[in-house]
Amino acid sequence: MKVLVSSCIMGKNCKYNGGNNLNPKVVEFLKDKEVIEICPELLANMPTPRPSAEIVNGIVMDINGNIVDEEYRHAVQLALNEIRSMEIDLVILQSLCVRIVVSER
Repeated sequence: MKVLVSSCIMGKNCKYNGGNNLNPKVVEFLKDKEVIEICPELLANMPTPRPSAEIVNGIVMDINGNIVDEEYRHAVQLALNEIRSMEIDLVILQSLCVRIVVSER
């Protein structure tokens, strides 16, 4: 089974605050699977740490009020380009609400 996983869930310090969202249960689940880690922000060479950002009225803004929508859209496009041709069986991503989203194809 090939599983795409957010790098922060695997313990990589790539979150906006320089930390991670290590999830030991997910790591244990993935022990016998082929894991592909991904972090759009790292693909786009965003710094770690960086100001936190959220979607406000459909536009991504950082905590300082800067519109960073284009940077985040670019990061997502890079991630999509990276995985577009891959055969992936399962995806485990870290959401903005700090919940794990799991979907099967």
